[in-house]
Amino acid sequence: MDQRLRRRLQNLRRHGRWIIGGTLLCMLAAFIISHARPKIYAATTYLLVGESKISATSPNPFEYSLLPTYVPLVDSDALIAQALHQFHLGEAPYHLTLHRFRAKGYLDVQVLKSTRLVEIDVQFPDAQLAANLANYIARSAVELNEQANMLETTTAQKFLKDRLDQAAARLAEVEASRLALQKRAQIENKETQLEILLDEKTQVSKQIESLQLALPQDDSTVKSLEQSLSKEPQTLQLKKSVTSDRFLEREAERLGANNTDGLSETEEILNATHGELRRKLADSAAQVAGEREAIGAATGRLPQVNRQINDLLAEVTELRSEIARSNQDFKLAGDAYESASRDYRNASVTVTSRSQDLRQVAPALIPEQPVGLGALLNAILVGMLGLVLLSGAALGLESLLEMQSESFHIAAEEESESVAAHKVLT
Repeated sequence: MDQRLRRRLQNLRRHGRWIIGGTLLCMLAAFIISHARPKIYAATTYLLVGESKISATSPNPFEYSLLPTYVPLVDSDALIAQALHQFHLGEAPYHLTLHRFRAKGYLDVQVLKSTRLVEIDVQFPDAQLAANLANYIARSAVELNEQANMLETTTAQKFLKDRLDQAAARLAEVEASRLALQKRAQIENKETQLEILLDEKTQVSKQIESLQLALPQDDSTVKSLEQSLSKEPQTLQLKKSVTSDRFLEREAERLGANNTDGLSETEEILNATHGELRRKLADSAAQVAGEREAIGAATGRLPQVNRQINDLLAEVTELRSEIARSNQDFKLAGDAYESASRDYRNASVTVTSRSQDLRQVAPALIPEQPVGLGALLNAILVGMLGLVLLSGAALGLESLLEMQSESFHIAAEEESESVAAHKVLT
């Protein structure tokens, strides 16, 4: 056996009574303290965080990262203060305040890994109170989450109601503006006027075209009649024999005229052909003059019709554009009102589908056994620890004494060597 180990064992044997005595004393103290301390009972319950309705069919890993946000909801000072007031823990014998409750670590809230469960663990000296506290905090957290969801629903409904009212007011404003524009525009009357003007333009254009085609022919007719008239005498001389008249012939016979060939008379009469030509010429000239006047009037009217058509067409186009914009605004306002109305009707469902519910599962039961080790086991563990510490202390003390002894012997030897050397020198 090694010399140093043997020496250490001898040192432990020499201090054995003190070591054993100290170990027994530690065990006794641990046993007494374990019996004197109040027993702690643990009650555990769980909250299940429901999945969002809109993502229930498509799991999103991001939702698991949001689960720790429910820990402050459960482990909140407000819920703890309510629980202390509910169970009168601020009175005797506990006299707990929020700070003392936190300091003693009675409540532990955590999210179980890879689950939707929030664990609520309450450790308290009273088993009944431990279970009651755990269940009360769980139920209060569920109610608080429901109130938050209800508040969110109410807020969303109010926001959507204001949006619906604004959309309704906008729709009424646009509709009134649209009706006023339609009354002011009278687009049907203006379109009718435009059609009338377009028809008039067509008729005037056709009239000018037909007159311009007929005028050269009528001019040619007038010239032809003028030439014919110039060649036709205005009067005709008619030589008439008396024998052509029975009365004259009898009178001549009575007078005894034997030769009646020389008895004749000359008579001038108007030329009917000349008169007819003059009448036709007058008619043709009047017709030509009328055609020229009609062409002038139609030619002067056509620019006016064109200007009226252009002005009316520009006005109708502008009115149609305004009406189209008004109709588009009315359609957009109607769509906005319909969308706002639909969102308002579905506000509760929409908010509920986005929210996540809390539900208590596995309510806490009254614990039957306290947590922690028993008094005897605590005494044994403390005894083992005391034995190790006291043995180490004894070995450390002996090592310190050996080091001091060795230092003393070395100093004595050095002193004796110095004295011997001095004697030699003298």
